[in-house]
Amino acid sequence: MPSSPIDALARHSEHVAVSDPWTDLPAPAEVLNTVPDPRSRRGRRYWLGPLLALTLLAVLGGATSIATINRSISGYDPSVLSRTGLTGTVRLATSTLRRLLARLDGDALDTVIGTYLGALASDAPSADPPPLTGLSIDGKALRGSRTTDGTVHC
Repeated sequence: MPSSPIDALARHSEHVAVSDPWTDLPAPAEVLNTVPDPRSRRGRRYWLGPLLALTLLAVLGGATSIATINRSISGYDPSVLSRTGLTGTVRLATSTLRRLLARLDGDALDTVIGTYLGALASDAPSADPPPLTGLSIDGKALRGSRTTDGTVHC
């Protein structure tokens, strides 16, 4: 028996239908592309929407500074870049990204993101949603979960 949990996970996930968020939800890059671009038309290499989507992805991934965001964007896999609408390698100077984010209209960005999240929240769930399935392979006891039957393990 192999020590890797991948085989066990594959057996347990055979009956689970996973949806692709890139096709099921509106593309965040397209939504963010409606924010007014503060840059002049001359010298633009990349669309604003994909840059903002990749910046958001970097921040959600733990980036806390402009330099870290820029390193994250530069290190993304080409398939991630192509899904956002960028092709090739992204070479963006940290100072350029800093100036872009500083000049961005915060109210317009807030309106676009709020409208997008509101549309996602207002979508009616399907009549028969798929059951949520979870599989735990860690085996740690949950702190404070002592019940009459014992401790909850996950």
